[in-house]
Amino acid sequence: MKSQLFEYLESRFGILPPKFKDFEFYGASRGRIFLGPKHIISRPEPVSVGILAARTGNAIKPTTNLLQLFGRHASKNIVNLNKENIMKYAKGESLLLTEQEKNSSSNGYVIVSYSSVPVGCGYLKDDSLDSLLPKAKRLSLKYL
Repeated sequence: MKSQLFEYLESRFGILPPKFKDFEFYGASRGRIFLGPKHIISRPEPVSVGILAARTGNAIKPTTNLLQLFGRHASKNIVNLNKENIMKYAKGESLLLTEQEKNSSSNGYVIVSYSSVPVGCGYLKDDSLDSLLPKAKRLSLKYL
């Protein structure tokens, strides 16, 4: 599972495994993968370790947390949104993108960024971007 996640992050986003050298991936129930410290305590036994990094099933789905923390190391499949569209993304809306915003990204999960700052995860299909920002993190931006 760990090697599959490394392979996916490298092939999809260009994030190389050495970027995670200070961390460990831990498998959990229902196909969840957590990212946490290399060494964990054994007692009391932790329920989960670190942050939810990805979900597995038919495909690997990276979480917003993982992409916000490590997206700055990505070299591909990054969608750079303008001010108007990042405000819509933050509310959870789907968007129609320009070629410039798509930035040569291919269909599938992408890193959504604004001013070179990774904001979260989206799903790109042709010119349409679905916001995958968790409902708890959505907000209506007034100033940016």
